[in-house]
Amino acid sequence: MSKLVLNNVVSVKHNGDLTVEQVINIARQMRPRSMAKKLEGTVKEILGTAQSVGCTVNGQHPHDIVDAIRSGDIVIPED
Repeated sequence: MSKLVLNNVVSVKHNGDLTVEQVINIARQMRPRSMAKKLEGTVKEILGTAQSVGCTVNGQHPHDIVDAIRSGDIVIPED
């Protein structure tokens, strides 16, 4: 696990649920390592990881959040 993510994980108490704002913040931190052209793509990568480890986002399955991003219900800022 990267040191950047590990530092955030250690200091945060977990309940298995993230907010969209937290996902966007993580995506901004991971952006230099991502091959995605836009921050939106990096957010989707993070949501895929959240799905893999069993996290929820705003109490919903991460794939539902991806669907909301694709439909335009959730707008991810450019940077």
